[in-house]
Amino acid sequence: MAKRSSTTKVFTEMTQDVVSYMFPVEKEPKIPTMDRPLIIESACPGWQTGGKRFPAVPIKIKDQVREQVESVRAGAVIVHVHPRDPKTGNALMKHDLLAEILEGIFAEVGDCITTTHSWFAVPDSDIDFISGTQELLDLGGGNKYVQGTLVVPIGYRTREHASFASADATITGVKWCEAHGVKPVYQNFDTYSHLGFKRFLFDPKVVKWKPHIMNVQIGKHEAHAVNRDPWSYLQLMTSVNMIKENIPESIIGVYPGGRNWLPMVTMGILMGVDIVRVGIEDCYWMYPHKDEIIKKHSDVVKMTVDLALMHGRRVITDPNEARKILGMKLTSKLR
Repeated sequence: MAKRSSTTKVFTEMTQDVVSYMFPVEKEPKIPTMDRPLIIESACPGWQTGGKRFPAVPIKIKDQVREQVESVRAGAVIVHVHPRDPKTGNALMKHDLLAEILEGIFAEVGDCITTTHSWFAVPDSDIDFISGTQELLDLGGGNKYVQGTLVVPIGYRTREHASFASADATITGVKWCEAHGVKPVYQNFDTYSHLGFKRFLFDPKVVKWKPHIMNVQIGKHEAHAVNRDPWSYLQLMTSVNMIKENIPESIIGVYPGGRNWLPMVTMGILMGVDIVRVGIEDCYWMYPHKDEIIKKHSDVVKMTVDLALMHGRRVITDPNEARKILGMKLTSKLR
């Protein structure tokens, strides 16, 4: 082995100059992906049957109210409710019952945003986007019970009634909703849904309010499949970014369901989406790899808030700030 000469300079010390030259971490630019506030939507109780099968589903009126109140206090700013008949425990498309539950929530929290399934399926005919929305407007003296209404993809057909979301019915419905102070909230079930909205509603300037709220339904009934990894992550990344590229003036939401809901919510937070919906409406298992069911709806909301804060994202809890971002206006008087 060759011997080192006494005149040879040997590198022995990792000075700041050497370290900065090798890895100048302090000069790295910020990555803005998550530099956006997050809006959390609480979806409870949903359509699932409760009882012994799923004790987390609230049945009594006071319990339906309580779960959403606790969720808003935990950090959700939007509530989405499918009301339950307190006698049978079955979900009902009954708007006076929905109004009763929402009024109970308002009485406790003062203000929050409502995004509502206000349309009715009409057997073997077009979906009715108007009459249910009108009923909620009448009950609320404005839009407090239906600040946003969910709009299914153009061409969507319900399984149970063969009711159809035709282009004509959707155009008529969203024009009416906007004229009456109700913001359309667009649901994207597949890779083409957003292009249908773009073709029939956005490009012809049928709708006026911007930004367009575009929610990616994923892992639930009739929506993007995310039951295999790593394809679930690639599916969500593709879906979100296709909407961003095709409809730049949009607010993006991730509405996950099924076993993989938690990774999808986490992925949405990491990708910087504007809204995540969580709760028991479309979820049953707590984790994708364990047979543990969700024990309490509001716990899921708290977990989501913790995930967001852990990653440095600010969670919006002020309904007025959230409405400004979403392009909504409250037209009812609250207590």
